[in-house]
Amino acid sequence: MTRTIDEKVELLLTDPVELVEHSFEKWNQLPRDEVDTLQLAAAKRRFAEMRDRIPVLKKLADAEAIDRVEQVEDLVPLLFEHTVFKSYPPSLLEKNNFTAINKWLCKLVIPEIAEAIQAVDVSGCQGLDEWFETMDETVPQLCISHTSGTSGTLSFLPLSNREFEKAVKVRRLYAWRMNGPETPAPDMHSVYPYYRKGYLSHMRGNMAIMKTVLPSLDNFHPAYPATLSSDVLHLGAKVRAAHAKGTLDRLVISPELMAKKKAFDQLQADMPGHLAAFFEEMTARLKGKVVYIGGTWNLLHNMAKAGLERGLEGVFHPDSFIATTGGAKGVVQPQGWREDVLRFTGARKIFETYAMSETPSGSHALCEHGNYHFSHTAIPFVLDPETGKALPRQGRQTGRAAFFDLGADLRWGGFITGDEITVEWDKPCACGRPSRYVAGAIQRYSDKNGGDDKITCAASEQSHREAMDFLNTLEL
Repeated sequence: MTRTIDEKVELLLTDPVELVEHSFEKWNQLPRDEVDTLQLAAAKRRFAEMRDRIPVLKKLADAEAIDRVEQVEDLVPLLFEHTVFKSYPPSLLEKNNFTAINKWLCKLVIPEIAEAIQAVDVSGCQGLDEWFETMDETVPQLCISHTSGTSGTLSFLPLSNREFEKAVKVRRLYAWRMNGPETPAPDMHSVYPYYRKGYLSHMRGNMAIMKTVLPSLDNFHPAYPATLSSDVLHLGAKVRAAHAKGTLDRLVISPELMAKKKAFDQLQADMPGHLAAFFEEMTARLKGKVVYIGGTWNLLHNMAKAGLERGLEGVFHPDSFIATTGGAKGVVQPQGWREDVLRFTGARKIFETYAMSETPSGSHALCEHGNYHFSHTAIPFVLDPETGKALPRQGRQTGRAAFFDLGADLRWGGFITGDEITVEWDKPCACGRPSRYVAGAIQRYSDKNGGDDKITCAASEQSHREAMDFLNTLEL
């Protein structure tokens, strides 16, 4: 099928698997030059569409006098720091002032979604769980998620359900080993040793995957049928932050939240026995079946160790799809964890990716030669860690990873990470994929710098400070 450049750009933005005719082989073999051409055209289109329609982007673009994108490097001054998504005053959460938080969110999204957000009455919400549930019901286009909040402050990501759908269809290419739109759907199940539902970003993504790769959600088998409480997670983050600062004695916890915490603590205490029973049931019910199991490497390894200790090996079908995202990032992974997971599950390989919550379209797959190949739906950058300027897109460059997520359709997709990466721009990988890739280990600058990680932006510091001040001015 012959398509024009404009038609291909449209598909890259709206239905990337259709661009490669639903073939994971074609996805892996898209030529570099074609990807470069399509990504630049797509970036130009995204910026033209959003420049004056997303308030905080307009503020930043005005300050930097950027009216058009001519080359991908033009995006660099407009990449958001990770602090943008947690720039609301923390006191708003303490007071359950979700009306003000919604006003803050409106500055991060396109007008149609901002209007829908403003129309929602969240004044009566008594916590995060109730707020998330209300927003899900009343603004179905939006899928707000949050990060783990290790600093004590949660980041709220105004993602769209549509961008999750586009991203997980790419995952389905691999999980089903698709070779075209008529590829038969496997009778796939999923074992998930965690909660069925939650508002954490990785749980939002997991539910989107389940809806896409499984024939029915009846085939989704979580250990806990309940929703993981974001209120309790936020409390845990605040406790950790207060402990680190020596201010734990000043922390005030409401009786309602304390009750939630006690229930959660009891569940955590009961978890080893509960999971053991869950795994025994699942391995009996699903023995020999094709399963999808996704999770962090330590979750997968703990699952495997629990099974191996019970003498369980090769439990599932060899075509099962085992997926993990994130890598080690400063944590020493035990030797042989992959072998343990494969021995327990019986799968042939583990599908590993480098990704982050803020750019769900950017799930970069690890090849057999240990390199993470960039997804076509995210434009990668390597920034000088001292100046924030883009390093040349040639040779081998080491610096701060940044991305522009082309799948972001309700918000601006530019994001600067806390990761140090080395990118090979020119030399082809021995695996045969033509895409550019991350070579070598990925580490966090905060680990490297003893906990400190100050992002320096290529845009003037004043421009970004003004954008943050604008976000914190809640009158619209």
